Amino acid sequence: MTTQEQSLGDLVTVNPAAAKVFHRFQLDYCCGGTQSLAEACVPRGLDPQTVLREIEAAGEKAPAEARWDERPLGELIQHILDRYHTPLKTELPRLAELARKVERVHAGKPECPAGLADLLADVRLAVDSHLAKEEQILFPIILDGRGPMARMPVQVMLREHEDHGESLRRIRELTHDLALPDYACVSFRELYRALAQLEVDLMDHIHLENNILFPRALAG
Repeated sequence: MTTQEQSLGDLVTVNPAAAKVFHRFQLDYCCGGTQSLAEACVPRGLDPQTVLREIEAAGEKAPAEARWDERPLGELIQHILDRYHTPLKTELPRLAELARKVERVHAGKPECPAGLADLLADVRLAVDSHLAKEEQILFPIILDGRGPMARMPVQVMLREHEDHGESLRRIRELTHDLALPDYACVSFRELYRALAQLEVDLMDHIHLENNILFPRALAG
């Protein structure tokens, strides 16, 4: 039984289909995953009961997904590496190059996302550094069974996750909420499609770490 007093992170953990509902209502379940559904709905003027009903309906329709709060930490870390880390290393350079092409072709037009390519280049550097810290420092500590000793590295990762969330908000600003103009070419359309997917993947990635992996590792 779900309630509006549960945190956004807990709701997605128990029912992964809730993530799609939160995306639709633009509720931050990753960096803002500790706030209750009731609290998160206030600034957006949403009715928590309406959101809950949609979550329950989505859960009934969705195929069963892994409950990562119930799986071994090593399995969760491998999932994060395979599903998120590896694709990010190739997708972010592709997006930066695609954005540069779109800016060059559509320069001067009101809908052109000026500055997006530079932002994505910065995001790539920040994310690459972040992934390396996790892969070379934090994850080995957790896999060695020393999770409770990882408090300081976890705090660094949490702060950097906030930075990644801010980058997603900035992407939304530069792209006018990913609104495509009528004249959008194939590259323009692919860029915005891929940015929407990047947002989903990054939020799911951060959720798994902030709301499941880190708390479980620190608790030993």
